[in-house]
Amino acid sequence: MNVYDQANVLAKGIRDSEEYKILKKNKDRIEADGQLKKMFAEYRKQQFELQKIHMTGRQVPEDKVKELKKMQEIMFANQVIRGFMEAEHRFATMMADIHKILMDGLGLEEK
Repeated sequence: MNVYDQANVLAKGIRDSEEYKILKKNKDRIEADGQLKKMFAEYRKQQFELQKIHMTGRQVPEDKVKELKKMQEIMFANQVIRGFMEAEHRFATMMADIHKILMDGLGLEEK
């Protein structure tokens, strides 16, 4: 079996995982509700903008931080969005674990 075949097997394993299934289910719930989809997209846009500012070494304006925190409170108050964000976190943890396993197996682990 070549490396590409093995990557496809891994992708299938990830798709079959509970972490992925729960993430997908919650994502589909957001996508099915136009208002939630729009609200969540705006939150992600604001989050991304602040990350860009921070990554360029500039000071993130305090009013922007407060605005994002307020949006985050609204997001977590919504059960569907909260479920998605929790599922997304669990999925990201699984993917980070897989990345570490691959890097360790290649002898490229970070020290």
